Amino acid sequence: MRIQFLGGVDMVTGSQHLVESSGVRVLRDCGLFQGRRKESREINSHLPFDPKTLDAVVLSHAHIDHCGNLPSLAREGFHGPIHATTATAALCGVMLRDSAHIQEQDAAYLNQKTSRQGEEPIIPLYTLRDAEAALGLFRGYRYGEPVDLAPGLQATFRDAGHILGAAQTVFTERRNGTARSVGFAVDLGRADLPLIRDPELMEGLDALVLESTYGDRLHGEAGEAEEQLREVVQRTLSRGGKVLIPSFALERAQEVIYHLASLVNTGKLPSLQLYVDSPMATAITGLFEKYAEYLDDEYRSLNHRFGSVMYPDWVRYVASVEESKAVTASSDPCIIVAASGMCEHGRILHHLKHGIENPKNAVVIVGFQAQHTLGRRLLNGEKKVRIFGDWFEPKAEVVDLDAFSAHADRNDLLEYVARARPKRVFLVHGEPDQREALATALKEKNGVPVELPKPGDIVEI
Repeated sequence: MRIQFLGGVDMVTGSQHLVESSGVRVLRDCGLFQGRRKESREINSHLPFDPKTLDAVVLSHAHIDHCGNLPSLAREGFHGPIHATTATAALCGVMLRDSAHIQEQDAAYLNQKTSRQGEEPIIPLYTLRDAEAALGLFRGYRYGEPVDLAPGLQATFRDAGHILGAAQTVFTERRNGTARSVGFAVDLGRADLPLIRDPELMEGLDALVLESTYGDRLHGEAGEAEEQLREVVQRTLSRGGKVLIPSFALERAQEVIYHLASLVNTGKLPSLQLYVDSPMATAITGLFEKYAEYLDDEYRSLNHRFGSVMYPDWVRYVASVEESKAVTASSDPCIIVAASGMCEHGRILHHLKHGIENPKNAVVIVGFQAQHTLGRRLLNGEKKVRIFGDWFEPKAEVVDLDAFSAHADRNDLLEYVARARPKRVFLVHGEPDQREALATALKEKNGVPVELPKPGDIVEI
């Protein structure tokens, strides 16, 4: 069995790994690289393999940095199956259609500018038609249900505890009476997160491909997230301000709603007004209700005791642009959850433009902020930030709720390896400093052979 490390190797975006065994080529994830526009387009437009040579795709979960370039595969001639959990398949229906819409919109906007300069027109990375073609290739599975890839080669999904439907993958090769297994834990969740179950343990592996996003960082305790949220909401609303929460539409928005529902229903917060200003988050929230069997006992218990967790009468899901503008213009204290999570696009930018200079307001960061994003600039305390081409001085309180992270931190990763006891570990999906620090810690604490592959490297198991 051979593994080629293609994308998301020494960075936290664009995940792609090629597994070759028993005469077949299987791509594990096909994510979009996300970064500066020119660099992103160059990387995403040139796949490091011929899609027509692939036999199948095995998909971990529905985050765009793991699934977002699947439409390019379909456009370039891939017609094989895309294997995923049933929840991931449903979520990708929302995520990939939205991504295609963004690709088309961005191209149209840039062409308006380039046409005046006599430059070549920009072609979208892919279109809605390409996304629909990719979605037609999905096949859904439950955790633990074997996926037959070829005679002697199977994949099995294990709960990753990261987002709804997210899966670790065990590839097992059986030949001449012996078996080899490689596990992928990219991305790996944390214990005690709301909504979703804890990650399963993959044991007896010949090799483990492991993320290192937070290889040298520790999160606040997951159980502290609700209290942290209560404190900032209470003090912001008491001074008459708005709580602006830039949020990823998938998982993080639903976690925030869950925590607020818990706080209101237990009397720790008074009745409040929450606006979910993201059509994508609205659609995804409906899928959380539909696929509730993936969720944990605490969610079902709260649902049973208080009615619908996701649709209490004090939550308003904003649909139209006109309603979104009305929420932005209002000075009434409230909570606004809006995409995007790193403040790079979406309706949150309009709320920030109108609210970032009001000291009564709070901007609450509940997710990872990549370098060069507006969210990272706010966390860094920059004195001026640019929104829609204009400069603003952030006077609103900026709060980082690190207990909300859905990624395993340094201690979680060390513990996972200690319990799983793989024969070899390959670290991916981390910025260089995080990856190197985790490698050092793994060697010192667990004594396991650790390798840091470079993009394009091939290893044999």
